[in-house]
Amino acid sequence: MHKAQSSAPSETSSLSGSVRSSPCFKPKGVQGSVRRFMKQARSFRRIATAKMSEVRLSQTLGKRQRSADSRSSVNGGSVAALDVSSRESSVEGGVVTATVPPFLTQSYSADKSLENRTELRSKFEELEWLQRSRISAGLLAGDPSHKWALESNPVIRERSRYANVQAWANSRIHLKVPPGECDFINASPIELKDTKTQEAVRYIATQGPKNGHLSHFWNMIFHESGEVAVVVMLTQTFESGREKCAQYFPLNMEVPTFQFSPVDSDPFIDHKEDESVFTDLSGSITLLEYSYDESCCSEVRKLKLDVGSESKTVWHYLFAGWSDYAKPEGQYRDALIKLTKVTAEKAASCDNPRIVHCSAGVGRTGTFIALDHLLRELKNGHLLNVANDTADTVFDTVNQLREQRMMMVYNDVQYQFIYDVLKEQTYAVLGKKGVTDTSTDANDATDEDTLAETNTKGELEPIID
Repeated sequence: MHKAQSSAPSETSSLSGSVRSSPCFKPKGVQGSVRRFMKQARSFRRIATAKMSEVRLSQTLGKRQRSADSRSSVNGGSVAALDVSSRESSVEGGVVTATVPPFLTQSYSADKSLENRTELRSKFEELEWLQRSRISAGLLAGDPSHKWALESNPVIRERSRYANVQAWANSRIHLKVPPGECDFINASPIELKDTKTQEAVRYIATQGPKNGHLSHFWNMIFHESGEVAVVVMLTQTFESGREKCAQYFPLNMEVPTFQFSPVDSDPFIDHKEDESVFTDLSGSITLLEYSYDESCCSEVRKLKLDVGSESKTVWHYLFAGWSDYAKPEGQYRDALIKLTKVTAEKAASCDNPRIVHCSAGVGRTGTFIALDHLLRELKNGHLLNVANDTADTVFDTVNQLREQRMMMVYNDVQYQFIYDVLKEQTYAVLGKKGVTDTSTDANDATDEDTLAETNTKGELEPIID
């Protein structure tokens, strides 16, 4: 099977040729959803030019002596590790012990005048600024080979779930389709390096499948995953009365087989007469096993994916406890951590990308991937050995993710949640007690604290078919 393409193309990437010739790309006459990005571009031009965008991206990161500038961090830039016996350690009873790194000691009090609270918010605002500058630079360049180029085509809008969430043209999955067909799917290959082993850990971040385009999703899984595919679903099909994701797999043994093909029809009815000569676009999903894993609060399905004469096993995990724009609470918090471990074990190899999706494929998806990576860095010791007091591994990780797919870790609630979990897990590793949730001071919790944890960004704009 083919593997996902590298998620870190340079501005002279070989991918540019495929994008330039792709039927999905129309460099002239930006239409539809891209007009919304152009409004952002016009606003941005009042404070910077396209050239300034590229320069300031690296300058801003350089001020904090981050692990790498915006053009090299995706390619594996990392903060140099120090020995545990240096600054990040203390001596207790003659034994050298590691301590919590500075970037995890920030408090999140609801008192907005506190410097640490302001610093955390300013970091997320910086990530937002960096994202706006990338979008603007790509649009103003008008070059399909540009690192931050976006594609313009009515087909892309039709295949996307949200108008303002697009995959970077030069960092997306290309479907295996007949010549002349659009190969677009709103999915991005993600790659983060394990600092200890220097091995690239791969994921695919994607939106929840849409009705009428389910064959694209299964086509991607068939071609981009290993012998055993692992899908992590972080959304329900409907939340608050709104569709978040199509029903793209069989729910139970009553109707165990699910058909898919380029023809838009009922997936639970076998339409053999509609089968295309392009067998990669048609196939079936069969439910083999179903269980509920309480440790990771997930419905677990073992599926058989048949495409043509070939088949593969797909493990599907539907996580139960995470609402859109929010964060897991209570038992679901620990369950999410368990889910990162369970799914990594099922994937078996860092080279076998877990396919992770929520609704848009950016908020909950980005948070899950960031936590999976950072918890691995904690386990291998790197997180406790950051190079200096100004380094912030969470910021660096989210920035790397956004270079590969826009809007990853969508809002400040999810961003803070990553710090909370990491601090809690760091204390557990160090044998310290008394940390359960660092988002607020437990003794000073107020209604204002609750409000501070709500989404401060607007909701994404769904496309109405």
